[in-house]
Amino acid sequence: MDYVVIERIAFDAILAQIDECAGAVRILLKMITPRSLDDWVDNTVAKSMLKLGTRSLQTMRSSGRIGYSIVDGKVFYPVKEIDRVLTQSYKKYG
Repeated sequence: MDYVVIERIAFDAILAQIDECAGAVRILLKMITPRSLDDWVDNTVAKSMLKLGTRSLQTMRSSGRIGYSIVDGKVFYPVKEIDRVLTQSYKKYG
């Protein structure tokens, strides 16, 4: 069995980098994990899920085509609504 001896400062630096990587992995997992239909997403995530711009999403809200809530001036959409909009706009070919 081989032993490797390193200074405490180097060991702490390695641990800090591992913690940083673990945090980045947690963030990425949250982004790619399928959301429950009971969850809510903000305007930015809704735009990316629907592949729409800010103004298009505003028009959908104004016309009542998508449900939403505003909390402290920030717009949130239930994932159920986004799923419904995607299902309605999906066209089957063939």
